[in-house]
Amino acid sequence: MPRNIREGIITIDGWSALNRRRIIKNALRFEYRDSSKAKWWLKDESLVPAAQSITETIRNITDHSLRANTEFCKLTDRKAVFRVKPLEGSGRSLVAKAFLLSRLENRFKYHKYGLDEVTNLLKAADRGINAPRIYGYGHIYGLFRLVGANVVISEDLLGLSPIKNLLLKGTDNERHQIFMRTIPLFVSLYKAGCNHIDVNSGAVMLSERNLNHEVLLLDFQHARFYDKPSNEILMFEAGHFAQACRNWISIETVNEWLDELLRAVGINSTDEIRKMKRCFSYYFKAELSRKHRKQIV
Repeated sequence: MPRNIREGIITIDGWSALNRRRIIKNALRFEYRDSSKAKWWLKDESLVPAAQSITETIRNITDHSLRANTEFCKLTDRKAVFRVKPLEGSGRSLVAKAFLLSRLENRFKYHKYGLDEVTNLLKAADRGINAPRIYGYGHIYGLFRLVGANVVISEDLLGLSPIKNLLLKGTDNERHQIFMRTIPLFVSLYKAGCNHIDVNSGAVMLSERNLNHEVLLLDFQHARFYDKPSNEILMFEAGHFAQACRNWISIETVNEWLDELLRAVGINSTDEIRKMKRCFSYYFKAELSRKHRKQIV
């Protein structure tokens, strides 16, 4: 199995399908089959009605018979994100993220995205990163029992907004405060040895009213986890994120944020700080492909 080895960091490139399924079964212990329509791994039995509803919605999408009362956050030919009504007696709504595989080109290119997303989210939570809670993962079957969609069920982050929405309408002082609130997220990514590869202004979620609410991160399907924290990854993620927010924040805010972040992860020596800032400056200006971002260790 190929390995990446750089500056004392050793990690296996990706996880085997067996390991990924083991992660799912350990976290989502209740298995449910909806006749020949779907197979689900759920947090508990109370989620069966939600799984059934999601199965029908996905089949309606593929049959082009959508119901008007489905609240979609996103719908394309390869991905559907929609809200699921609150579970009876819980008041807790959920979100389903479906990777649609009915088209042949989608099947070849995106067949592992759902599996990657759910296992990476479970891994992130295990390592202390604030990410949406996972309640289920399922396969929706199509013709000839082929998997037509992989679906991740997660908590609904209703009440939180992408940071770009808050920065767009804030005053200069409010933007400064909002941006500074993200430092603990980057500390948690660093300690977890996680290269998310795309910490951007749409994936970082905050509460507008509750300033003490934790900052959450979305979209982990391409994330990579390593055995040790990496200064290179930290500066890449910080530079990439600051670049995504640069239209709304001043360079003074960026510099103060970076100084606080370096202190928060225990980087104090003058030489190391200078080295880290050079690295940050490179990633702040760089336009990197997804392939290149995945290779940063």
